[in-house]
Amino acid sequence: MSLTYQDALSKVGATVPEHLIADAEIPVLTGPQAQGDLLIIPIADTTRKLVPLPEDGVQVVFGEATGNSHYLHRGFDSPDVLWARADDGLCLAQVLVPAGQSAQLIHTDEHGSNGIGPGLYAIHAKRELRDEITRVQD
Repeated sequence: MSLTYQDALSKVGATVPEHLIADAEIPVLTGPQAQGDLLIIPIADTTRKLVPLPEDGVQVVFGEATGNSHYLHRGFDSPDVLWARADDGLCLAQVLVPAGQSAQLIHTDEHGSNGIGPGLYAIHAKRELRDEITRVQD
């Protein structure tokens, strides 16, 4: 079953912002992806204890200043998705999507939703490199 942005936002109780298309289908991808300031990166293995992703999903990033947050949810007909929070450095979470299932990384405002296909992934925050660049130029 294809998932639209309206379907995804209904999972988190948010409405579709005017600048986005409610009935746009969300592709399910298995390679690296970006969603605003987050990266979804395939990984080979994990030492984390993965647990079932709750039916109501989990908030991966809390939008403190703007109220815009990122939520991880199971896709439709995807009861076996596993996950673990990983607050170590830039890695925020890991997610395992079994064959034939999917997960959704949903942003409540400007970035839409990403469909995550079968595989093991790390969800990373992006890092600002301005400080590192300044140090190299000094």
